[in-house]
Amino acid sequence: MILKLFNFLKLIAVFIMIGLSSSCKNQLKQSTYYSPNYKDGSTERHDGLGFEIPRKYEIDVVYFNETPKQKFEIIEPLSITQEIPLEDKQTQNGKMLYRGNHQTEKQNLLNKMIESALALGAGALIDVKYQVFSTSTTTGYTFTGKAVRYVLK
Repeated sequence: MILKLFNFLKLIAVFIMIGLSSSCKNQLKQSTYYSPNYKDGSTERHDGLGFEIPRKYEIDVVYFNETPKQKFEIIEPLSITQEIPLEDKQTQNGKMLYRGNHQTEKQNLLNKMIESALALGAGALIDVKYQVFSTSTTTGYTFTGKAVRYVLK
């Protein structure tokens, strides 16, 4: 009888410990969700309260559907283009499974474009656009933008 009572109390203690540990985990867990970013074709990660963490660059980056707030003059159009053959993992039964680049690769391409604009002495990079193209044997991308200098008039 005492052995049954001891086992019962031990079982209750285990359930209480499991309940306490699971409630602690829920309090420490950070809420994260993803939403589509239509500007560069990627997804954005939102943490905590659900607001976007802004990206900061050395110069202003203005996407193709936005206009800069100041007057500017174009220094030089910039473009990065690459076309590569399809890999075996991209196709299955003659169908393309995916195309384009991962978000980190797009970010690296934008960083290269920003470095090129900085080397030209630009104050902003405007009309930034990323496009993906594909054929039956290749896939590629074109990343374009215009290096501009702000003017006072």
